[in-house]
Amino acid sequence: MSHPVHHSKKYKEIKNLKLLVSILIDLMGMLSYLIPGAAELFDAVWAPISAVLVYYMFGRKLSWASFTFLEELLPFTDVVPSATIAWYVYYQKMEKKTGQH
Repeated sequence: MSHPVHHSKKYKEIKNLKLLVSILIDLMGMLSYLIPGAAELFDAVWAPISAVLVYYMFGRKLSWASFTFLEELLPFTDVVPSATIAWYVYYQKMEKKTGQH
């Protein structure tokens, strides 16, 4: 998959959109804290959905999808912003590899 030049407007728009979606994914995961008694069911449903979203947003890497899936499924880990961490690492690696920031 080729990527647009990092200084292009389109690249920045996609990067910012993925950041917004990542934050929303993490916020949805944290919603389970607001649903007493239904948190485990919500997490069980949300974990695979968030993993699939992260998988497709960040280069179809199973490592990020697995990380997000486990973070959403395991108890007391919903506060970890796994999708946002995936966004950060993805763009740091890409921009370091191409020498552009």
